[in-house]
Amino acid sequence: VKKEFRTWVGLVFLFSALTCALVNFLVGGKAWSVVAIWSMWLVWTQLVSPDMVEFNLISQTIKLIINSCILLFLIECFLASGWAVEVLPIIGFSALILIGILLFADLETQRQNMFPMLFFCIACLIGAVVGITSIHEKGSWAFIVMGVVALSLLISCIATLGRRFLRDCKKYFGTK
Repeated sequence: VKKEFRTWVGLVFLFSALTCALVNFLVGGKAWSVVAIWSMWLVWTQLVSPDMVEFNLISQTIKLIINSCILLFLIECFLASGWAVEVLPIIGFSALILIGILLFADLETQRQNMFPMLFFCIACLIGAVVGITSIHEKGSWAFIVMGVVALSLLISCIATLGRRFLRDCKKYFGTK
């Protein structure tokens, strides 16, 4: 039943996506269909057909946050510009705080799910550096906060886990 449901929902999503793109093309104007199609993709990957590998609270939260940020970026590019410079880093540092809480609330269990969080921290650090160096107007404070929170979370993980952090890295990357 679950596979049949997923197949039917997939067909409805595909038909809807094609319809959105066709209507947008025929009517013209802003590319709202890109936002609609990504929204359907977000619902598909989060609710209808979630990952079977890395299916844990931290990984799924990070995936939702990344997909949501992409959606907001698409809205910025195709529909309404001027606000994403402030909003996306605020979502970034808020997400880092949430993920840090999820990790440290049950460290022994969530320790195995730490690597998606570490990659997200590194991505936020890179985003913060790019944002700080390229944005000299409003919104730069949010990039600074995002960078500080990402760096703090990385340092907290390393300090809390100590040698276990290095052992876990070796296991995760399959090195000796």
